[in-house]
Amino acid sequence: MTLLATVFDLDGALVDSAATRVLSECVDGMADAIARGTFGLRPGAADLVALAGELGAVGLVSEAPRRYVRAAASASGILRHVQVVVSGEDVANGKPAPDPYLAAARRLGLGPAQCLAVEDSGPGIRSAHAAGMTVLAIPGASADLDALGLAACRAADPRAAAKAMCRLWVDVYALSR
Repeated sequence: MTLLATVFDLDGALVDSAATRVLSECVDGMADAIARGTFGLRPGAADLVALAGELGAVGLVSEAPRRYVRAAASASGILRHVQVVVSGEDVANGKPAPDPYLAAARRLGLGPAQCLAVEDSGPGIRSAHAAGMTVLAIPGASADLDALGLAACRAADPRAAAKAMCRLWVDVYALSR
């Protein structure tokens, strides 16, 4: 099967995880903080999303409310690369259930096997893997080692993930021939 899309987790994988803690306290405050530039993307994350957009379609999956996801993606400039947003409000069962990633693939008009998921958390990795996606992990400090075993590839940060993403797209293409 050929990869045709990349679906990113937003919190942790792209947005600095410190922002996630603030989100739990107040979605409005978080959206305002992002708009003011208080929090931003992890170094290399914008380039990673742009690269994904050159390779195929791009989706965002987050447990966060849609308003926050759109505010974060818009303020950081990555929304222009994104065709699909799936928030925690869009699915009955959140991560680690496969529902968020299945919804993203469906909205992109693709099968899950045609999508690469970029995740940082154990529940997110489990969710994407259960959906049938190839997973590229950018693990955080408290990474779930069992979940990391489900990832096809790991990268230390978004910059390293760009190289890993290219390798995965090439490898999956070669296997599909």
